[in-house]
Amino acid sequence: MSRDGPGERLGPASMGCRHPGGIYKGTLRLGSPMPAHGTPARRGKGDGTDYWARYQELFPRYFWSEETRLASIIVTGAKGSTVRDTSGKTYIDLTSQWATNNLGNVPPEVLEVTVEALRRYGFLTYFMTPHLPMIELAERLIENRPSPNLSRVFLELSGTGAAEGAVKHAVEASHRPLILSFLGQYHGLSIGTNLIGSLSSHERRYWEAWGGGALHAPYPFPYRRPPGMSEQEYGDWVLEYIEEQILGRQAEPDRIAGVIFEPVACEAGIWIPPAKFVRGLAKLCETHDWFFIDDEVETGLGRTGKMWAIEHFGVAPDLMAIGKGISGGVMPIAAVMGTEEVMGEAMVAAGTTFAGHPAACAAASKTLEILRRDKIPERSARLGAAALRHMKEWERLPNVGEVRGLGLCLGIELVKDKRSRKAHAELGRRVFRDCVQNGTIPLWNYGDNVIRIEPPLTIEQETLDAGLDTVESALRRG
Repeated sequence: MSRDGPGERLGPASMGCRHPGGIYKGTLRLGSPMPAHGTPARRGKGDGTDYWARYQELFPRYFWSEETRLASIIVTGAKGSTVRDTSGKTYIDLTSQWATNNLGNVPPEVLEVTVEALRRYGFLTYFMTPHLPMIELAERLIENRPSPNLSRVFLELSGTGAAEGAVKHAVEASHRPLILSFLGQYHGLSIGTNLIGSLSSHERRYWEAWGGGALHAPYPFPYRRPPGMSEQEYGDWVLEYIEEQILGRQAEPDRIAGVIFEPVACEAGIWIPPAKFVRGLAKLCETHDWFFIDDEVETGLGRTGKMWAIEHFGVAPDLMAIGKGISGGVMPIAAVMGTEEVMGEAMVAAGTTFAGHPAACAAASKTLEILRRDKIPERSARLGAAALRHMKEWERLPNVGEVRGLGLCLGIELVKDKRSRKAHAELGRRVFRDCVQNGTIPLWNYGDNVIRIEPPLTIEQETLDAGLDTVESALRRG
């Protein structure tokens, strides 16, 4: 997933993506060895095959191995809702580069203010030389907060950094060592966020012994609830599990600093929890004096049809991690918002050199302005609701277990059969490859059985319809 980078699932993927990769087509031979001395010669421009050969020589094997790769094209340009490859072919982008380019690829207004800020400021470290764009961004974020209790802003470089920054503030402000998380959540691929999250055992391989202070409860994913349970009952059961098993057998409440929670677990496959559960979790935090950490890195900024996904559930977080779409995909930046209690008094050791880059702050302020000015979250809600109604018809297909979503955050669960609901990752691979071959790029990760649709929130209706038609045709071919 890209936790941090601009969705490199179309190309180099470990710059923030969960898994690298793609699909193979054409005459390129995979697995060619590095040059004898490990230093490839620089070459001039070439055809697509030549670019792929250079790609293989320069990047780690897991980027392009047939087992793990996703990419099948080398991109030469991007604009609006499309990208273009070395052959001149244009593809509909249903990824918005991992929910980063929410205003489309290379939004002109955001690019303009970014370039101007680069000319004016270059780079300044925001701890030592605070600058106007960082103050303006903080004020803009406060204007768009989901709850008035969020009054402070901490800037970071990436979504991973924002998740870690939020956890750092919770732990150091509370003087408690533990964080409660949920199985299936994704918070990044740094060592810390990999341990706090638990998206898959594959990503935790070799790091199993580095458990740290993370505790994990089941995420109440309704589609895969235990037989005989309703969605609400499953949510209640998870809350009981926290009270009886985690607090009763693993850690007393006063040792837990807070709960980190994704209001929609996007990387897991668009898991949408029962609203009653989310409210019950917030009540549990209040009861035990835990900080409620809302991870909005992928779901925030209009993706789910509201500015913040947590607004669907009517609870107020104490900390909120923000990333990806905050700068329109033009510059890397992220942020944490917090209450006076967690950020107003505690002396927390957090930060990184390039956090709060002046140009990134300018880009983020302009992005927030456009989101409100053009009512982008509302547009996401309208387009997403219409798309979901259409996509629900696909549940009649034998291998589509469920279609679900909020706004333009949509998922198609692929199963081997509807009765067992056994995940069908290989079908996911085939559908993804078919889509790309036919000019549409959805979101798919190596090993996943969920195809995700997360286009730019500014995507034209006809372009979205054409992309969905391609996905439907691929599903029917299987």
